[in-house]
Amino acid sequence: MKTLKHLVHSIPSSLAAVIRARGFQTFRNMDSHSFPRLLSLFYTEFHPIQGPKVIYEIPEGTLINSVSPTSGTPSGDTKVLLSQVGESRLFDFEAISDYIIPKTQLCENILTFTAGSYKVVGHPMTIENRKYERNALMFNLCWVFDAHAVVNSYEPIISKMAVVLRSLEIENEFLSDHNKRKSLLPAMEHMLEDLNNICEARITLTGSMDIINLKLFPSYQQPLNFEMFEVPVPIAELTNMVDSTWDITTNKLLRHIDGVNHVKRIISLSEVDSTLAKKSMEHLLYYGCVVMVDLFQYSNIYAVKPSINRTIEDVILQRECMAYLFRPGVTSPSFAKIFSLYCSLKPGLTLHQWIEENQVESLNLDVRRFINFGILYRFLYRLHKYPVLTQDSSGVLPLQLRRYLTGKHHYDEICVEFGYSSQEMDSILSREPGIKFFYR
Repeated sequence: MKTLKHLVHSIPSSLAAVIRARGFQTFRNMDSHSFPRLLSLFYTEFHPIQGPKVIYEIPEGTLINSVSPTSGTPSGDTKVLLSQVGESRLFDFEAISDYIIPKTQLCENILTFTAGSYKVVGHPMTIENRKYERNALMFNLCWVFDAHAVVNSYEPIISKMAVVLRSLEIENEFLSDHNKRKSLLPAMEHMLEDLNNICEARITLTGSMDIINLKLFPSYQQPLNFEMFEVPVPIAELTNMVDSTWDITTNKLLRHIDGVNHVKRIISLSEVDSTLAKKSMEHLLYYGCVVMVDLFQYSNIYAVKPSINRTIEDVILQRECMAYLFRPGVTSPSFAKIFSLYCSLKPGLTLHQWIEENQVESLNLDVRRFINFGILYRFLYRLHKYPVLTQDSSGVLPLQLRRYLTGKHHYDEICVEFGYSSQEMDSILSREPGIKFFYR
């Protein structure tokens, strides 16, 4: 079956275009993955007399200031990188050699450390066999990046190359046979150039009958856990992309994700298994197809953060805001008016009261989108209503409801749990004189 991951990677430009059309920035920038630039590659082995030793490096001169007679002439992107490096080394190899070929206990794992202005990532390996001097071959193919680079996307291919080299050595003595090992150098040059330019590389090595495919994939942050009372807002028109090969559960959920229904209601309307539905929702969140916002009600209270000031100078953000709030051809106020409306939201003022005070209905403004935009761009925050049952309660409320009246559960959670609107919950709690409310 076609998964959401496959869809995201197969039509990145379409999703990005839809997101921009909706007025949002790309939370998962699917059309221009910003992978860190690979600055250098070097292969090292542990010499029984000299200790850790650089065998090959790309570009040449980045570590040992000497040109290997077996390396040939660098070309393409390697020439550019070499000209940037010049005659000076990136860092002192001798100073970090103990981390390049570490103790045996640290081998078989990805090791990352900084050396000056650079980050070095490797996957040291050890092959124990009596045919080697000191009864073991220790090696490491290291990858060099800028010190501040986030290299999560490279880690799978770094580990893959380490495993491939170990397998080739065990099967064909690829590393210990120096004639076979020479093919590693041009392969390293291809990896550096192709991964930097097209985010993937196809290489072959002497002794291997197969093509080794390497491809960079974006590493997404794990989304925060969502609650059943939260509302998923789509930032891509997924319903236009659905076909019969999609996951059945996700297919059913998408019909009811409209930016209005909360998660519990979506699952109920979809008539799907709750566990499977939560997994599908997690996938939609993970790939940035939806974002979670609070349940929208006119009794809600919102206030602005100081970060709203950035909208004054950010012209692009202003355009995105206006494009999201108003459909093309609709008469709209100036952004200055929209800014003043945001600033007029304050503690103690419900949305219903705010609409009346500012005569919002005459502005053709979609209030739900107005609030969502501020929440998604984090210059607006919600003040939740928390009911607390004091000790002098009359005991007229059901025990199950009383358990939620501790000041730890806000109205959204309680209302969704028991299936009431905020007005209905107000009516129920009004029977109990011992109820107090606070906002935070």
